[in-house]
Amino acid sequence: MNKMSIQVNSIIGNVNKDSMLKARYEEMLKRGLCEFVTINRIEAERVRMRKVTDKGTDVIITLPKGSRLKHGDVIVLQDDKMILVQLEPEDVAMVKIRDNTSFDDAIAIAVRVGHVIGNLHKPIKIDQKSKSVYFPIQADTELEMIKKTLTPIIDHLQIEKVKMVFEMDEGGMHVHEH
Repeated sequence: MNKMSIQVNSIIGNVNKDSMLKARYEEMLKRGLCEFVTINRIEAERVRMRKVTDKGTDVIITLPKGSRLKHGDVIVLQDDKMILVQLEPEDVAMVKIRDNTSFDDAIAIAVRVGHVIGNLHKPIKIDQKSKSVYFPIQADTELEMIKKTLTPIIDHLQIEKVKMVFEMDEGGMHVHEH
C-alpha cells in the first residue's frame, strides 16, 4: 500500500454512549470525514488485527488484553478524520413470549425457553422494550430445531430469524459457543 498505516492502541470512546463524541461524529460525518472499519462479532474479541477502512486507510489495531471492540467505538480521532468500528449485522433468532400469555404461564415459559437456549451455549441479548431474547444462529435449521424443541409451548411464543448487529448487554454473561 502506498498509504501509511495508522496504529491504534486504545479505544477513544463510543458514539452510542458519549454525547460529546456523538455530536463530533455527526458533525464530521456531514463533512465526509468519517471512515469505518467493519468487523464481525468474533473479530470484536480480538485485540490484534489489521483492517482497511471503507475509504482505504490501513489500520493496525493492538489493544490491551481483555479489550473488546463494540459497534460505534471510535478508534482514531484527528482534526480531519474519525475512524469508527462497525459490526456486521448477522442472523439471530428472536424469541418473544406473546402478550396474551398470563403472568404465571409467562414465568414457566421463560424458564423453559432459558433452559433450551442455555443448552445451546449461545450468548444472548435481552431487549426489555420488545420483551425479546436474541441469540446468534448459523443456519435456518437451528431455528427449526429451536421451534421443534419448544413445541409444547410454541403457541405462547413468537420465534423468528432477524438480521441485526448482535452485541451482548453490558455485564452480560460471556459464554462459549459450540
